Formats: sequence, C-alpha cells, structure tokens
Amino acid sequence: MQKVKIAGLIIFLGIVFMMESCRKDPIFNTDPNFRLEFSVGSISSGTIIGDTVRFDTVFTSLGSTTLLLKVYNRSDKDVNIQTIELVGGENSPFRINVNGDTSLLQTNVRLRAKDSMFIFVRVTIDPDDKTKPFLELDSIRFLFNNRSQYVILEAFGQNAIYHLPTERDFFYNGDTLRLRYSIANVDTFATSLQTHVIYGYLLVQEELILNAGTRLHFAPNSGLIIAEGGSLKVNGSHGNEVIFEGMRMDNTYHGSVTGQWDRIWFLSGSVGNHINWAIVRNGKIGFLMDSMPHLNSPLIIENTIIDNMQSHGIFTQHSAIRGNNLQVSNCGECLLALHGGDYIFEHCTFANYFSSPNFIRRMPSVVLDSTSLHPLSRADFTSCIIYGSISDELELRFAWQNSPVFRFDHCLIRTRINASGNNFVECKINPPGENIPYFQDPASGNFHIDSQLSAAFENGKPYPNVLYDLNDRERNRYRPTIGALEFQSPDVLQIFSP
Repeated sequence: MQKVKIAGLIIFLGIVFMMESCRKDPIFNTDPNFRLEFSVGSISSGTIIGDTVRFDTVFTSLGSTTLLLKVYNRSDKDVNIQTIELVGGENSPFRINVNGDTSLLQTNVRLRAKDSMFIFVRVTIDPDDKTKPFLELDSIRFLFNNRSQYVILEAFGQNAIYHLPTERDFFYNGDTLRLRYSIANVDTFATSLQTHVIYGYLLVQEELILNAGTRLHFAPNSGLIIAEGGSLKVNGSHGNEVIFEGMRMDNTYHGSVTGQWDRIWFLSGSVGNHINWAIVRNGKIGFLMDSMPHLNSPLIIENTIIDNMQSHGIFTQHSAIRGNNLQVSNCGECLLALHGGDYIFEHCTFANYFSSPNFIRRMPSVVLDSTSLHPLSRADFTSCIIYGSISDELELRFAWQNSPVFRFDHCLIRTRINASGNNFVECKINPPGENIPYFQDPASGNFHIDSQLSAAFENGKPYPNVLYDLNDRERNRYRPTIGALEFQSPDVLQIFSP
C-alpha cells in the first residue's frame, strides 16, 4: 500500500513538471514606440495635463490629500517596467506608493495587457520665507524597453500662519462651555504673510484688521468669534478681497462642498464691525449675530459675497445690520433670517438655488420674524432682489404685531404674499412666468443680469445711495438695475463671483 502511494506521488509530480516545462514564457511588449497612459482617479486633489500631474495648492507642513495616479497598458501584451523611480529620492517633497510598496525605487513591475495599476502620490512642502505660492517639482520615471517615460509632479506650496487651539472654559450667556479656541494676536495679521490656517475657534477680543488679500482658512468645525469688546474690520478691495473659507483647496471641495468649517460669530457686545470687500464661502453659517443690548452699533456689510453655506447665510437675533452691494446666495436653509432688530439693505441680491443630492430646500430665502421677545423695529429693503428656486422666497412672521415695520422699495421678489399694501413700493412681484431676473448662471453663483428683458433692469430706485455695484462699476444714476450687480452688456462684463 505504501509503495502505491509513493508511485502515485511520483506520477503527480511528473505531470506537474511536464506542465511547467510546457508553459510558455510571457511575451512582453518590446515596441520601442509604446507608451504608457495616465489619468487621475476620482479621489484625487489634482489634475493631469498630458504627462504632468498638478496638485492643488498645499499649505506648508500639512501635506496634501492623496492623489491617485492610474497607469494604463493599452496594448495586448504585458509590459515589464524595469524601474519605477521617484527621481528626487529622499530629498523630494513627494512620496509614492505603488501597489502598496512605498519604496522610492522599484524594479521589474509587471503590468499585464489591457490592465492598469495605481500609484498613490502625496506631497508635504516645508515652510520657507516666501509670502506668495511657490512651485515644487519632481517626476516619476518609468523605464521599460530600455526607454524612459516621465510623469511630471507639480505642487504649489503656500506658507501660512497657524492658529492652534487649547481646550478651555468659554463663558457664554451665563453658561460655562468647554471650547477649543485660541486668542487672536492682532499683530500676526499685520505681517506680509497674509494666509492664516485656523484650527478650533479664533477668539477676537480687540480690534482685528484684515487687509486686502488676507485669506483665512478654517479646519472642520472651526470658526471666528468676535467677543464682547472686540471688533472685526475687513478692508478688502475689488479683485483683492478678504477670503473666509475651508482648508481644502482642491476643485472637488473648493467650489461645491458646504459645511467645511463653522461660522463667523458676533457675540453680544462686539462693536464697530465693518466688512468691506469680502468673500465668505463653504461653511455652515456665514454670519451669526447674537442679541445686542443696544442697536446703535450695527454690523456694516458692503461689497461682499456669502455663498454656498450649509445652513444660513446670515442669522440674527435682535441685532442691527446696514448692508449694500451684498450678495447672499445658495444656502441650504435661509439666506437671511432676521429675528427682531434693525436692518437696512440697499442694492442687495438674495438668490437661492441651493442643490444637493437627496436634499430638497424648503425654507424661503428671507425670513423676517418679530416677537415680543425680539421685536423688529425696522427692516427696509431698497432695490433688492429676493429670488430662488421655490415658489415663495419671502416669509413674514408678524402674528403679534399690528403694524409691521418693514418696507420693500423698488424690489424684485418671488413671493405669493399679497404685496399690494404700503409695505411694498414699486416692487416687481413674480407670478409664474413673469418678472424674471434672468441671472446668468445661478447654480454656480453667477448672479449677473443676463438680459435687458430682466425685471431687474432699470427698475431700481432713482438716485441710489450706492453709486457703484459689486463689480465696482458705476450704476445708472437715474434708472439703476435692482440688486447688487448693475446690468452690463456682455462685451464689458467682468465677472466677480465666488
């Protein structure tokens, strides 16, 4: 019996040996003109143009998101890649991972016919003394058929001032909260380096001045708090606005993902706040304003865009605002929710075409709420657009108040409210199919008036107090366009959009 088993094993091994000896060696592509092909995968934070991979701007020291580079063999034969090499080696700011191997030089990598492989690429850039973005370069070298093919790696580094929080007590409305925050050193905002990265909350307890070109990038669940006695002065300019946004600079997040950071929060007792030429985007709430004991120090907002917020553009409780050339657009709930207080808006555009998968916006663009606790003393809108994608973009909550103190003067409004009373003066009210603003591209945040057929065209209040628009162009003094942007013929239009 034992002899039979041994004989069977010998026969089996013989068959295996014969099969192996008959197996053909792989046939590799040896065409000297053959080239690999490349693409950037869907999780990546960059683009590829030809054989050049470009990362989006990377903050120094932090590192980028991972870029997925896909390498294709389109031929009908396998390719033996003799080496895959990060040319800069250990001194390179880039790092690669080829099919799980993080070696900077890899040999004899087989890429089968009609197949592909993944290379994950990251970049971490060391800080230096530059104030403007600077370019870092390297390449990945593929050697096959004794010829080299390169993929160029490009990344712009951006030095920044980092504000790092400590968890500590935070006193708010008589309560003690545990909050992760740092206290703003206003001198750090007066340097030539204008890019700031904020983790947690940055608490402003004195006057903080942000000059033109300053950029504040907030980590998730981070924001700016203007405390009692503090004030925020934003001194941007047309084309050199002060930017408030998240940390992700790649295209996927930069223009479309809301909720990347929290809010700008004005506490009760903050005074002298003035925002001029700013862009606030991609957070949860643009401006949150606490109840003010007195309404004689309003927040002044001029020439500013608040766009693509997860919840509200501006949310107030018994506060005061003076706004002109203000665009608040594309938020998940209200653009403007005013709960008591004193407000004046001139030549503003409140336009909501917010869209998100599996989400239907139901809140109107503008809500005016007056209660006995937070009474509305004034809400004046002159030459403003209130419009959007739902049938009624204006809600008035005045159940307790016999004489509501609000006024819409020469405004374009999408609403089903009866607008025949004295609170609506020379307004264009939108029934279905009439009084349409004709925005250029509202879904992407471009609210320039596209046509002289627009109900906004030349229907603003004559002799406006706001002589220039959000594009810094002079208005028609006698028949201005309603909204933040004066109508311009296409040959002279310069787009200013978030």
